[in-house]
Amino acid sequence: MEDAKFKTNDKNPLTELSGLRFNITQGETGFDLSCQMMFGKMTYEHGHRQYEIGVVRAHLRLTLEGCETALGKLFGETVLVPVAEEDCIESQEFAGIGISSGVNAASGVSAAVNANASTQGTRSRKSSQSKLHLPVTALPNDSWEVKPLSVTGKIQGVIEGTAIPNERLCILQRKLGGNRIAVIGEVQVSKRDIKVSAKGGNKTFKAITEWKNKDVIIGQILKLAVQREAATSISRQTNSTVAISRSEVLEQ
Repeated sequence: MEDAKFKTNDKNPLTELSGLRFNITQGETGFDLSCQMMFGKMTYEHGHRQYEIGVVRAHLRLTLEGCETALGKLFGETVLVPVAEEDCIESQEFAGIGISSGVNAASGVSAAVNANASTQGTRSRKSSQSKLHLPVTALPNDSWEVKPLSVTGKIQGVIEGTAIPNERLCILQRKLGGNRIAVIGEVQVSKRDIKVSAKGGNKTFKAITEWKNKDVIIGQILKLAVQREAATSISRQTNSTVAISRSEVLEQ
């Protein structure tokens, strides 16, 4: 049987901001979908002033035709680890004996010995769980989330650099009765996840300028994003997000 041949079509209109490329090759158990995804900051001029545009969070989403993702390891897959708990019991014993003698005149009872012993104990529980934070995290429904993380897991700054360095994203297998394989991937961002920073000037003036012009600049940037055709529009796409890069792989 002749190996399947694929044609790739990439659309990256905001070349400074993001880039996405797919490639499909025949693997041992199916078709390997490889992905290269990169992010950067772009410079944009508005009102005779320069602005720096970046993305603080993005999603890679797939639409599959004639195929489905096979069971197997996904890029960015995070496996939950067992929680290790241990009980720690610390106890200390203190014993003191006091001896006294005397006669209680009222009762006529002689108290010869007074003994006092006490035991104290403390109980503590320790719980620990280790987790590896990845800049790219696999999510359900053939999607991945991208966000820059610090070692503590907190989001910091904008996404810069290569998120997926031409590695296998997932394994695809033909659907029963499927005629041909088609894969459409999009890098999608929400308007609120686009960061606009004015360049130059004092801190107060920059803040005012960003506040006044941010929505206008974002609107202009989004007009440059991938033009969406109804036939290839991803069904999970909402009005609050836009595709800044797209890569399509079609079986010939």
